[in-house]
Amino acid sequence: MSSDMARAAVTCESLVRDALRRIATIDQGLQGGNAFVQVNPDAREQARMRDQERAGGIVRGFLHGVPVALKDVFETRGKMHTSAGSRALVGSPSSKNARVVDNLLKAGAVIVGKTNMSELSNFRSSVPVDGWSSRGGQTLNPHRLGGQVAGSSSGSAVAVAQGLVPLALGIETNGSIIAPAAYNGVVGLKTTAGLVSTEGVMTSSRLDSVGTFTRSVRDAGEALNAMTETTGYTAGLTPDALQGKRIGYTPLPVLSPEEAGDPALRADRQHFADAIALLASRGAVMVPIGRLDAEVSREAYDQYSDALLAGIKHHLDSYLAGREGLPVKSLAELIAFNERDRQAGEPDQALLEQINRLQVTDEQREQLWASVLPVFKGTLDKPLSEHRLDAIVSNFRSDSYYFAAAAGYPGISVPSGMDDEGMPTALHFSGVGNSEATLLSVAHGYEQASQAIREPAFLPGTPVSSENA
Repeated sequence: MSSDMARAAVTCESLVRDALRRIATIDQGLQGGNAFVQVNPDAREQARMRDQERAGGIVRGFLHGVPVALKDVFETRGKMHTSAGSRALVGSPSSKNARVVDNLLKAGAVIVGKTNMSELSNFRSSVPVDGWSSRGGQTLNPHRLGGQVAGSSSGSAVAVAQGLVPLALGIETNGSIIAPAAYNGVVGLKTTAGLVSTEGVMTSSRLDSVGTFTRSVRDAGEALNAMTETTGYTAGLTPDALQGKRIGYTPLPVLSPEEAGDPALRADRQHFADAIALLASRGAVMVPIGRLDAEVSREAYDQYSDALLAGIKHHLDSYLAGREGLPVKSLAELIAFNERDRQAGEPDQALLEQINRLQVTDEQREQLWASVLPVFKGTLDKPLSEHRLDAIVSNFRSDSYYFAAAAGYPGISVPSGMDDEGMPTALHFSGVGNSEATLLSVAHGYEQASQAIREPAFLPGTPVSSENA
């Protein structure tokens, strides 16, 4: 992201200025994705400071001077709000940065703004609208403005897809990084729960994981190095990354005549078949395995849902009670604010009301997690162990990301092509907890072999990307 600045091809200030210009003219334009809810008024000043450091021989690392966007759940000290997309939570800015934000700043990144999201991480309405929030409105897919944008880290994915920033942060409970990355045609990395600190992040669950949106796997690895203050996540991004890797996959059944008529589903299947062949041609050992959900009972799914909803009430109430400067201090007050402030045409808040009615003790919630977590960990642990696999690859439309998320395990979404209607397709690689280095290596090997990422067709100008950062 920063190689050209090291050669004085561009300055940090010019890069940030360009990012802000593109946000104003593209993102907020007639065909823009509406990815941002707020830009950082201090971004250019911070960029000038990074340039002064570079002129003095100080380079903090790979992210030095790189413009970065944050999902609207990461606390930032200064002039930007942290509201999870809710008008009810727009008050005074936080008095501190989230720990991961401090780590990015320490690495030299410049925060250019906050991105839109599905309000309250899609836990507001009984019929959630992906990419919509009362604060930011509707985020749109830049590849096809009527296409699925996915949630809840929608704005962060769209910001990178539009070339506004080369790196944006999101957070995932289940699918909130992987799904927007897939639908918007960028690389989405979801980390192991607990690997990256969520201190100062408005979370919904004990399994919430910080992750990134980038235009390359290498950029995702470099960002993870910065977020964890380590250096090991890019070591395996080599030309022979796939050689000898054992990768499991579930053979897909033949499409029914009705399914074969769906161009998106047809492309998803074809690109997955192509990927299996491509991975094998680059030295990977492809191992057929059974369905990940073969041994998951209906009861386990229900227990997971119960534990998740109970956790949301716990996390939101705790966060609101402890956060200074907000108009509301509890989930009940948030619901009352929404009732008073609701605008015509906005979604209901039936799910939020349902969550608030839950009467689950801390002990009961922990018992639910203790019962259900081993089940979902087993969906990956068992095939990975039995077949001695390094990773499992799935087509995105198989929804395999659900199991990695429910286990608290990492996953990465990588573009695999485009369907006939101009929408991206994607692969999903998953593995056991803390296997990010292996997943990044495998994903990098596929990415370099496939070269499948595509720019949105209508976007003008040169993206702010790793090539010019």
